[in-house]
Amino acid sequence: MNLLKKTYLVLTCILLGMVGNLQAETLVGYPIHPENTQISLLTCSPGEQIYELFGHTAIRIEDPTSNIDFVVNYGLFDFNQDNFIYRFVRGKTDYMVGVSYTRSFLEGYKERGSSVTQSVLNLTTQEKTDLLNRLDENLKPENREYRYNFIYDNCATRVRDMIEMSVENRISYPTHVENYTFREALMLYTKDATWSQLGFDLCLGKGADMTTTQREMFFLPEILGNSYASSRIINDSIAQPLTLQTSLLVPKTREDSTAWFTPTLCAYVLLLLTLFASFYLRDKKKKKYLEIADVVFNTLNGLGGCIILFLILFSQHPFTNENYNIIWMNPLTLFPLLACIFPFIKKLNGLYYATTTIMWLAFIILMPILPQTFNTAVLPWVLTLLLRSYLRFSAIKERHESRNTHI
Repeated sequence: MNLLKKTYLVLTCILLGMVGNLQAETLVGYPIHPENTQISLLTCSPGEQIYELFGHTAIRIEDPTSNIDFVVNYGLFDFNQDNFIYRFVRGKTDYMVGVSYTRSFLEGYKERGSSVTQSVLNLTTQEKTDLLNRLDENLKPENREYRYNFIYDNCATRVRDMIEMSVENRISYPTHVENYTFREALMLYTKDATWSQLGFDLCLGKGADMTTTQREMFFLPEILGNSYASSRIINDSIAQPLTLQTSLLVPKTREDSTAWFTPTLCAYVLLLLTLFASFYLRDKKKKKYLEIADVVFNTLNGLGGCIILFLILFSQHPFTNENYNIIWMNPLTLFPLLACIFPFIKKLNGLYYATTTIMWLAFIILMPILPQTFNTAVLPWVLTLLLRSYLRFSAIKERHESRNTHI
């Protein structure tokens, strides 16, 4: 009897093992058969919101034998996370990987007017099995979250890395891809979102002006997708296309808009208005308006400086630590606001305006040789600040000399 039981248990284990081998892998509890599965790279074109500007990358899993058609998406985040904005500024935002039905995924991009392009990957059954195993591991509750980095660890780089690992890094990428600096790469997608580009240029320091490697450019979904179309996978010294076919699943219907009221135009208009007002509002009563404008301009500049200083000292985002924008946009320029709140420090006005005149003049002179690219709106804005600072210092100096003459 004991022998029969043992024999039964052994046979059961063997059969279960055989069934496991036949059924292959699972994805979040659904049985998937790699030999019948088609795995594709999905590339989504940019949208209008700031978090949509650079597009999106995902992986599509299709297994008709199990009636499965899912999208694995590494671009999920939760605005309701505790201290989301603060954590985002610090570079400590956690993104998640999740699964959705392909139909609903495509519908979302159709509604926003973005295109979705599918590139079917040319993978062997073993490579598909490996990729599915890796995705399944990532989708476990304890592994779903990852520390997001918009350059080095985002939705596109995660997909790139998973595919590379599943084929044991045997991908040969095209060599004719044009390399840019990281800032230039971002500008490819912000040329029509000029206010967003201003924000990037203010927050990112000289590191953003390093030239990217070919692989580093793949943090941009469309660059990754386009590169895959020309890439090869090496199997037994034979180079084969990495993708079998490319098709457009959702056409682009959103029209690209070109903003005419750019930060640069705004800054030059403000410079001209300030120049006009400074020389034509000489009346004592009207000069009060200029003094109010000085407080507003300097306060805005100082608040921006506080953000830049915070990013330099505390943020884990790439390229925020060495930022030469701190020369001209720094917390020092909050002084006029503080002088309004604490009148006793107004006696330092002369020193403040002398210091800022030298500071902004030095920045303009050094601007061409500093190892960082500055937004085109910076020059007219700094000229505006310099003009007002110099005129305020001259007026204070003139009053001081006049007082000494009378004494």
